[in-house]
Amino acid sequence: MMTQKQGEGQGTLRDIAYVIFKHKKKMIIIFCATVACAAIVSLVMTPVYRANSKILVKFGRENVYTPAVGGASNSSPVLVDPQREEHINSAIEMIKGQKVIETVIQKIGLKNIYPKLVDDATPSGKESALSEATTKFQKKLRVQALKKSNIIDIKFDHNSPTIAVKVVSTLIDTFVEDHVTAYRQPRNFSFFSEQVKLLSRKLQASEAELEAFRSRHDISSLQEQKSTLLRQIADVEVDLAKTRADLSENRGKKEALEASQGSLTVEPRLGKETDANNPYALSAIRTRLTELRLKEAELLNRYPETSTLVVNVRSEIRQAEQLLAKDERTYHDKEVRSLDFTMQASKQKEATLKETLTTFQRRLNSLSAVEMRFKELERQFKLDEENYQLYVRKTEESRISNAMDTEKIVNLSIVEPASVPVKPEQPKIPLNIGLSIFLGILLSLGVTMLAEYLGHAFNKAEDVEKRLGVPVLATIREMEA
Repeated sequence: MMTQKQGEGQGTLRDIAYVIFKHKKKMIIIFCATVACAAIVSLVMTPVYRANSKILVKFGRENVYTPAVGGASNSSPVLVDPQREEHINSAIEMIKGQKVIETVIQKIGLKNIYPKLVDDATPSGKESALSEATTKFQKKLRVQALKKSNIIDIKFDHNSPTIAVKVVSTLIDTFVEDHVTAYRQPRNFSFFSEQVKLLSRKLQASEAELEAFRSRHDISSLQEQKSTLLRQIADVEVDLAKTRADLSENRGKKEALEASQGSLTVEPRLGKETDANNPYALSAIRTRLTELRLKEAELLNRYPETSTLVVNVRSEIRQAEQLLAKDERTYHDKEVRSLDFTMQASKQKEATLKETLTTFQRRLNSLSAVEMRFKELERQFKLDEENYQLYVRKTEESRISNAMDTEKIVNLSIVEPASVPVKPEQPKIPLNIGLSIFLGILLSLGVTMLAEYLGHAFNKAEDVEKRLGVPVLATIREMEA
């Protein structure tokens, strides 16, 4: 059984070898024709050159947003940090955009890039030629991000190596210009300059008004004047309170004297109050009256009331009492008039002190108003100064930003500039010939197998036995001519 299987296998290999040797001429012709066609096509094909460049997308000022206007407290820059993929994809879409490509074509010239389109286009079909060139340009342009990096690879294929390099370089320059325009800060240098001039004049006016007010009201001694006025007001208030107290005291004395006016008697008023309220003369009369009464009592102990001595003493007592009553009346009236005069003087002093106090209060209020106005002018001056400094900073920032935009200082760097390719990208003759050899072998084998399958001739005795089912008795070898 094993011998039979091996024989079957060997017979199959012999069949294949038989077929190959049978159709060897045909296979050689097909193989040579395929390789020759591939070589001729590769040699005749117009070479295509590929210009290549790489740019690096960095974290730069495009990722920093600064408010154009606002107070000093809200003018700090804000960092805008998108995802790396988003940032690079945005740059790729801008590079591949129709606007950038059309600008590149217009800069280089449609005739320089695709002269055939210009020659074939009619005078009225320039726009369609530009649209067709843009489509063709996009097909030849390859823009992709390198994995795990911030580098964008740009490739462009063209029949001319110099045009290919020029296209890539112009494409990068145009993209940088559009990138600058897209990420330009919303600032106007002329607007900030005008605002600086306007605020400078306003600041000078505020400063002049503040200095004039300071000189006119002698602001340097304002606090000293207020302190002096406050001390004077305090002194006047103390004097006024003392005057009112004296006036109230004298008024009480007068009321007491008037209340005692109807109860004056000739009886002596002994004690501290009598001695304190009467002058020396009244005290002497009272002393004399007391002595006479003592003498009267002594005489009555020794003599009757009708005695001449007693009568004479009583007469002197009556005279002393009358004189005392008269002097007390006179003293009372004098005290009342003195109190009236003192009270009148106190009232005049009170009125004067009130007027002085009102004047001081008015001056103090005036100084307070001056101080408030000065502080208001000072605040206005500081506000104008802050606004002026703010817009000066904004003007400088805008000038620097405009200069950076003019110089195209962006967050892009060309890490590999485009260079003129030495070898064409297409055709790749060695690769094409290698592929044609492989294709020629497959094609020749396929054609041979197909021809053998479709053929109806009996080439071997086995074919007769297999197809007709009869044994072959003998074979005659084909005679060579």
